[in-house]
Amino acid sequence: MKTILVVDDRPDSRYGTVKILAAAGYDVREAASGRSALGLARLPVDLVVLDVALVDMDGFQVCRQLREDPTTARIPVLMRTAVYTDEQHRRQGFAAGADEYLMDPIEPEVLCATVQRLLDGRPG
Repeated sequence: MKTILVVDDRPDSRYGTVKILAAAGYDVREAASGRSALGLARLPVDLVVLDVALVDMDGFQVCRQLREDPTTARIPVLMRTAVYTDEQHRRQGFAAGADEYLMDPIEPEVLCATVQRLLDGRPG
């Protein structure tokens, strides 16, 4: 079973994502902050679903730090946002190392298909 780390400081948003991915058969872990995510990603994690707007540090910073750490550098990162939705932020997400960048609201089918594609190592 693949393990996914869902990072979101908003409990309601995190809860929805966790429920969708758990129902799809994934083992899901949760982090409510960027700092917590950096620690949890060092455990065996197959993919990170990362909100961009976090309280302690933004998702761009988290993604860059994941890429700089040899332990987490190869973990696929799906960035998601309801706030940073323009093309400049999308490019910033990819520059930080994101494998995909989606805008909320994300349909459950799209989320699951994107997660599976990233886990399979297929490009977008």
